[in-house]
This record gives sequence, structure tokens and C-alpha cells, in this order.
Amino acid sequence: MRKTLAKNIFLNINPIKKFRTIKIQVDFLRPLKKEETTSRRLLANVMSNSTANYPSFRSINDREMELYGSEINVFTRNLLNFNDLAFSIEFADPKFLIDGQTQIKDNLELLNEIIFKPNLTGQKFDQIAFDTEKRNLMSNLVSIQDNQDLVSTLGLTKLIYQNNPDRQVPIFGNIDQLNTLTNEQLLEMYRDVIKNDTIVINVVGNVDEEKFAEDILTSGFYTQMNNERLDLKIEFDKFNQLITNPAEKIEHKHLNQSRIALAYATEGVSKKFNRLAPQIMNLILGGDDQSQLFQQVREKNSLAYSVSSTYQPLSHLVTIQAGLDADSVQRALDLINQQIEFIKNGKFSDNQVEHAQKVMVTRRKIATDSIQYYIMRSIWETVYPKTLLSDEQFQTELDNLDREHIASVANNLHAIAQYQLIGDSND
Repeated sequence: MRKTLAKNIFLNINPIKKFRTIKIQVDFLRPLKKEETTSRRLLANVMSNSTANYPSFRSINDREMELYGSEINVFTRNLLNFNDLAFSIEFADPKFLIDGQTQIKDNLELLNEIIFKPNLTGQKFDQIAFDTEKRNLMSNLVSIQDNQDLVSTLGLTKLIYQNNPDRQVPIFGNIDQLNTLTNEQLLEMYRDVIKNDTIVINVVGNVDEEKFAEDILTSGFYTQMNNERLDLKIEFDKFNQLITNPAEKIEHKHLNQSRIALAYATEGVSKKFNRLAPQIMNLILGGDDQSQLFQQVREKNSLAYSVSSTYQPLSHLVTIQAGLDADSVQRALDLINQQIEFIKNGKFSDNQVEHAQKVMVTRRKIATDSIQYYIMRSIWETVYPKTLLSDEQFQTELDNLDREHIASVANNLHAIAQYQLIGDSND
């Protein structure tokens, strides 16, 4: 069932019976703004800490245990060019419980409590909850510098999106913004979210669709959010300038190991080519342990401790990450380029193509065993449906794949950014 409850408020119910749990997720979406990224992440943390009727994390946890181990999760993430503040609750299917008659209603009420009944003292959040979560987030942000893989990923991201200020702040925020963020400002952010964000409600599991839709419409959910919401406009970053003038940055740190992170735009791949060709090309290049990068750079030549590539379908970017010794950087870069040339020239084997196809099928099957797969699919169906392939379309694309398509993707790779984090262990 798909219903529009009000302007830009969507309800998707997927009554799948194969899971032993039911999950309800409510996503609040708005365009990414660098000024709001940190406050939305802190808001997620504060709201999962306590509520008006459950004024401590322990009391929320006790209530979850009463509901047979329900699990609440509140987080933020990037979704296209939007900031997604998501609230979810996953709980046992009542048919597996002795006395689960009110299980769905009780969990819906708890989620309603988390979202719409914050723990306030006057015109701000409970000060202990605010201070605790601000301190925890600060600690997490400081610790990022110890995670060199993340440091290199963030370094590359800044280069890729150097002309998009709203993507310069990582989704988990930054220290400068957090330092100046006040309790009063956070409550202002919360009220803005509740009033204006586009809302997508997804339910996956063994539920009666009509009954659940009725429960939503008669619950605190609907009365709190039945006003019209702001429109979302999908926008994609263009990389033409970086294709002409690639961005590079080298940083030195006192580390034993170095990192390189590379980005390529797949601009110019003909629309008549196979939609799965970029994913197959990526699998052959560096997407699993049978790939060229893994076998040639890591195994055969021992130039990297780790090396892999990733394809991002929405941005059409291929990224390569490697952890290696500082004196191996240039040789590794040369060898990486050789693997791209290998695919450009069609030197990959039919066995490599068949292996990549099998990996694609297996990963898709594994994904469908997750309740979150169906949540995400419903979100995409609501926000950007053209990104999805049905099972039939997926199989057709896979069957129609040919070597020309795969080589074409490699021939249209444009290096747009390179970030190096060089370890100077002998300083």
C-alpha cells in the first residue's frame, strides 16, 4: 500500500510475512545545508536519549524490554542531495508472542513518543541529555583523526565536492559547529524539522495494511504532522570542471601506513549501454577479492595492505582506496592505472565477467533477506523511483551485458580527484 497522507507526507506499507520482526521507519528529509548538518546529528542523539514520559535512556531501554526487546534507532545520513533524519523501531511480530495483541500499537506509540514528545525543560531540551550527547558527539568527532581510512575518505570527498559547500561538512557534523551549538538552537532546529520536512513513513512486516493505515491516521503521528510540507528538488553534482582540472591534495602525518584515495567520473558512457555495466566493470577492477586491483596490486606485487574500488550509482563515481607504505605510493598508482587500461583494452576474461555477474546476483539475493532492503527500496520508490530495477529488469540487463559495454565504462573514466595521506613514521 502507498498513500499520500498530506502534501509531501507519504506512507508505504509492505506486508511481507517472511520476517520474524516488523519495522517502522520515519524519515524526515530536507535539502542538505552545511549550517544544519551538525545540529541534525546532535538532534538525533538527544532525541534517542530520553523523552517526556521516559526521562532517561534507562527508562526508554526498560520500555523496549517490556515490548519484548524492541529496538529504537535514530540517525542522520545523506540521501541524494538531502539530509535524512530517520527514526525507526523494530519489534517482534506479535504472532510469535503469547500476549502480543497490542504489540504493534504499543510500538507505534513508543516511536510517536520518541519523535513528538521530547524531554524539554522550558524552552530547551533537558540540560543533562543535551550536555551528555554533545560531549559524546564531540568525543566521536575528535576520534575521527585516529581512523585513517575515514580521514582519507573525507579528504577525497572534500576534493570531489569542493564547489558544493553543503557537502563539505560530513554527515556526522564537525567540531567547529558543535562547539557553538546551543540547547536553544537545537530546539529551534527540532521545531523546524517537525513543521517543514518531507516525511516518508515505511512499514515492513506481517501487518494488516488497512488496520495499520487506520492506526496511523488515529494516532499522535497524524495529528502532529498533517500540515503541508516543503517540496524536495533532486539535484546532481556536475564534475565537468574537475574532469578538465583534476583536484589533488597531499597531506603528511606521523603514521606507519599511508593512504591513497582516487575518484573517477564515468562521464560520457552512452545511454544505450547496459545499466549494470558500471557495477560489473567495478567488480572486475576492484570490487571483490577476485578483482584486478586485489590480485595485481595486493597479492602479486605486495604494494598495498588493502585496495578496493567502489561504484556509486547515483553520482556515477568510481572511487579507489588503498592502504600502503609511503615508498610504494607511486608504483601503486602506476599499477592501478595499468588495471584500468587492462579493462579499457578489453583484456579481461569471460570468466571474470561471469564471476562478476554471479557476485551481482548473490549480493542482490542476500540483500533481500534484510528488512532494511525493503525499507530503502520503498524510500527510493517514493523519492527517486528511476534508480530502481525490478527483478525482471535486473536479470534482463545482466543477460544482455557484453564486453563492449564493460570496456566502454573504463574508457569513459575520468580522473577527477586524488587524495594522499602520507605516513612519515620516521619524523
